[in-house]
Order: sequence, then structure tokens, then C-alpha cells
Amino acid sequence: MVIRTLDPERDLDGYLRVVHQQDPYPRDAVDWWERRREARLGAFRRDLVGEVGGEIVAVGVLLDVETGDAINARLVVDVAYRRRGHGRAMAAVLDELIAERGPRHVDARVSDGDPVSRAWAERRGYRLHSRAIRSRLELSEFDSSVHRAAVARVEAAGFRFEAAGDLDHLYQLFARLAVDTPDQDSAPDRDSFRRRVADRSGAIALVALQGSEWVAVAIVVPQASDGAWNEFTGVLPGLRGAGVATALKVLVTEEAARRGWAWIETINHAENAPMLAVNRALGYRPMATTLFLRRELEEAGRRG
Repeated sequence: MVIRTLDPERDLDGYLRVVHQQDPYPRDAVDWWERRREARLGAFRRDLVGEVGGEIVAVGVLLDVETGDAINARLVVDVAYRRRGHGRAMAAVLDELIAERGPRHVDARVSDGDPVSRAWAERRGYRLHSRAIRSRLELSEFDSSVHRAAVARVEAAGFRFEAAGDLDHLYQLFARLAVDTPDQDSAPDRDSFRRRVADRSGAIALVALQGSEWVAVAIVVPQASDGAWNEFTGVLPGLRGAGVATALKVLVTEEAARRGWAWIETINHAENAPMLAVNRALGYRPMATTLFLRRELEEAGRRG
């Protein structure tokens, strides 16, 4: 196998064919380019492919985590070419690049239904860190009238809703809420947030207000040609449990349906029972459980 840097102009079809044997992200070439555009400026990123006879049979990706001293790693080998040493060869190249970067830890993910890949990663020092559930709402099945009472109850309690037109204010609220989520060490990068939300045509950002204060937010962004991704939903800690998140999600779902989108997908930590319950009530159906694995790096092996 020959390992080289990805040439997106000619390799993306083969790259995506292999990647999609693990999960459907990125969905297509457009999505791949969009993710690259959204990445933090100056972020460490390496995209590698492994070829046999001119065919891409393995993919290796390293990318700085948005927050914290860590790297996300991805390694996928075409199922028809496994057990031939291609995974070991790609992992060796990735490990050299990781050593040069010198992060505190490396994160990877595998499907809960893929015990072989999990065992392969665990032999290389990865350990289970968390579980997340990916869910999907088919908008053709969403009956807004069933959920309108949830919005009315929150409005009767004194909350109101409006589109978030102030990017700085929106980022401040998002950053404040994001650090309260699992695995978030610090606020996400402002420029990356701007590229993911403000600069993304068709993004929906709705906030809940109590008086004049922004207290909750829901952000949904277009995904592929016919759907959307729930980028973030959050409520200030003292106001959780009052139905504000449900009302926000009803409102952004109504807007997504008005725009003609067919579906919304989201991912939640398996321990986030309240948000999982909100999603179930709205009609989201679980699609897959993802295992997030982590490998801690020895201090002596880190840069500096």
C-alpha cells in the first residue's frame, strides 16, 4: 500500500467510499469542502489515503480538536482489504504525525456495532471515553400542532423568542453554554463559530429571552441538499427543566419544515437524558450509537 496526502480534486469519490463504510460523514464532496472551510484558521490537519493498484483502500485523518490540547483521529480501511496490514501501516504514519504535533490525548470514534474496530483500537491504547446517540427526525412526520402547547406554556411563563441577529451576543451565549457540555474544556473559537453559523447560508439561530436577557439558544444548519443538522441547543442552568429547550426545538423545527427540508439529525451524549427525552418527544428516532475512544499520551512523548 502506498500512503500519500489526499488530493481532494481527484480523490474525494474514493475517499468517501471508504469513509462511508464507518459512518456517513462527511456526506458528500460538498460537505467535505464545507467542513474544511469551517475549520479553525491554522488548525493542524492531515488527510491521508492509502492506495493499492491505484485504488483508495484506506483513509487516515488527523484534525485539531476545536477546544483543548487534543487531536481527533480517523482511520478506516476498506472491508475488502482488512487483515492485510494496511491499518497498521496507516496507523504508524498517523502516530508519527501525532508525535510531531504533541497533543495531550487523541480521540477516535467507532460504531457501537463494530466490536472488531473497537478491539483493534483498544490494542493500540484507546479506551472508552463516552457514548453518543445519533438521531433523526423526519419532518414529514412532524405535526407542529401537537407540540404548539409546549411553546405556549413557555411564553405564558414570561419567555419570548426571536431570531438572533447579533453575532457577538450569540457567540457569547453559545460559548457560555458550550463549556457546560461534556468534554468541553473551553469556549469554541469565535472565528470557527462565525464560519459555521453566521457565514453559513440558511442557518437558523433562535434565542429565548427572559426580560431583555438571552437565556437559551437553538442553532440548526443546512446539511446535504435536503436536510439539516442540529448544531446546538442550550439553556442557562438555572432555567433548565422549564420547557424552554423543547419550545426552541419546536420553533426551529417548524422553520426547517417551512424551508422544505426533509429531515434534521442530531447527536447527544448517552448520559444526556433530558435532551434525549426532548428529542424522543418531538419524534427523533435513534439511528446509531457512537463510541468515543481516547488515548492519553505520555508526557515524555509530547512535543516540548
